[in-house]
Order: sequence, then C-alpha cells, then structure tokens
Amino acid sequence: MKKNLMFLALLCLLTAIHVNAQVGIGTTTPNASSALEIVSTTKGVLIPRMTSAQRTGIATPAEGLMVYQTNAPVGLWMYISSAWIKLSTTSDLLGASSGYAGNTTGAVIPVLLTGTDVALPSAQNLGADISVNGANTNFTVANAGRYRIGYNVNITAALLVSSRILINGTPNTSLTIQPVAGTTWQHAEAIVTLSAGDVITLQLFGLIGAATLLGGSQGAGLIIQRVE
Repeated sequence: MKKNLMFLALLCLLTAIHVNAQVGIGTTTPNASSALEIVSTTKGVLIPRMTSAQRTGIATPAEGLMVYQTNAPVGLWMYISSAWIKLSTTSDLLGASSGYAGNTTGAVIPVLLTGTDVALPSAQNLGADISVNGANTNFTVANAGRYRIGYNVNITAALLVSSRILINGTPNTSLTIQPVAGTTWQHAEAIVTLSAGDVITLQLFGLIGAATLLGGSQGAGLIIQRVE
C-alpha cells in the first residue's frame, strides 16, 4: 500500500512538472519565465568542474554548455558559436590580460629590410595572462578577445625607418608605420581580435643600417590591453 502511495505521489509530481514545464527548488512559485528557479540564501549552484583537457575532450558540445575549469586559466567557460569562451572577470579585462613593456636602455637596433625584433626589457608590468620570452621580444596572450595594442618608437636621429607589430609572425597593416621622410618618433594603435596563444612582437624594418633608441627615457614602448 505504501509503495502504491509513493508511486502515485511521484506520478502526480512528474505530471505537474510536465504540465507546468517549470521546476522550483526552494520555492513553490517559480518565475513564469523560467523552466527552473532555485531559491536559497545560504547555498549556491555547482556546475560540473573539470580540467582544460577534460573540457576540450567533451564530444560535440551543445551551444550554451557551461563548465568550471579548475586549471589555468581557471574560471567559467561556455561553448558559444562553435568555440569555448572563458567568461571574463574584471581582473581579466583590467588586470590579468593587460600589460606594458618598454626599452629605456638606448639600444642600437640593427635594422634589416626583413625586420628586426625590438627587445622590451624595461619597466615590464605584465598581467598574469600575458607572458614574455627570454629575449623580451615576444609577448603571448593567454585568452582570446579584443585587444587594444599600441606602441611608440623614439630614436635619436631622424631616419627613414619603419615600424610594425607582428601577430604570430605576420605584420598587422593597421599597426604598421612606413613614413615617407625621416622621423624620430612613430606611434600606432588599434583594436585587434586575438586568439588564445597569439604572439605579439614589435619590429623595426627598412634599408637603414642601425637606429639608436632614446636612452634614459622611452626609447620604445608596447601596451597590450584586453577590452572585451
């Protein structure tokens, strides 16, 4: 008899859920616009927690699928437009994914037609999600997004030398300056879309044999700032 009553109660519950197409946990009146409403002032909701390898190993993830990644970069990830996207925090946008590096050493740059990477070892202030190689020439972003990239080059004499930003070894036209007359200062800035793992490099190029950066001040500087 007890089993029959339990079965009847369960059947009634399932029928109510099916009819209303709503579930309330902690409330008997879930919001009319929700399929599920959870009400609590002392507890939260835990979604599946996994490593990056486990996340990327999910077969044919559905649009909107969400997980919490437990290894770097830690955080909530959602599958959007056929790609995994890390949901940004204030730290991602304003701190961890922003950085500056410069050159105040008065270095002499041997300028080649094919391009010479400019080392930026001075005053480095890099967020946790931007890393630099041992030569201080390649800066790698950990997270995909839209980034503001800007640079300055200040040299001691007016030379017909050009400057540019490379992204993964490819020149970015919007971040290239090719003057028609000798100049001591060059600056470019643009918003670009980057993928996780993209590498940013500042270069000088042209026919001039050598260019000397200003010493004791900003001979060269690079800013990387994630904006979205």
